[in-house]
Amino acid sequence: MAQRFPNVSDAALLRSVYGIAAQNMQAAGKEMPCAEEMFLTLSMVDPEGTSYRQLEHLNNAEFLEAAYMLLLGRPIDPGAKAARQSQLDMEQTAFRTMLLKAILHSEEYRMHGIPLRDCPLPIAENGLAVTVNVSGPAVPERVMRLYHAMPQPLKKIAKKIAGRGGA
Repeated sequence: MAQRFPNVSDAALLRSVYGIAAQNMQAAGKEMPCAEEMFLTLSMVDPEGTSYRQLEHLNNAEFLEAAYMLLLGRPIDPGAKAARQSQLDMEQTAFRTMLLKAILHSEEYRMHGIPLRDCPLPIAENGLAVTVNVSGPAVPERVMRLYHAMPQPLKKIAKKIAGRGGA
């Protein structure tokens, strides 16, 4: 199927969506829940799982928030964020290894986790596999594909922009 916006990249389309959302949030007296780069990273992930390669350009603070959104499907809770705050200055590989081990070995991840692929970090323990292959239906339209790839909080923003409700 032909793309509806053949001369517009996914990133350009998402930057436009972010700009509209930021204007609407500002008009409502609120702030966006994440920076533009974080929005792009979260929105462009594969809906069948997260590749570590999509996250490796983020700094530790962004990686922390993205890991929760992409692997657990929810924003980081204030308690966990506060607990990790002092660790954000750690060397990048050490911080990410520690964080991913904690998330991937958690009960919450085992119950609801989203697969992580292509991770070069030493995070497997006791034979635990951290790469799970899942399959899902392909969505032909690019905008719908981007929408379905978004974590739930970003979907709510997209719905609000489209005038279809949401928080």
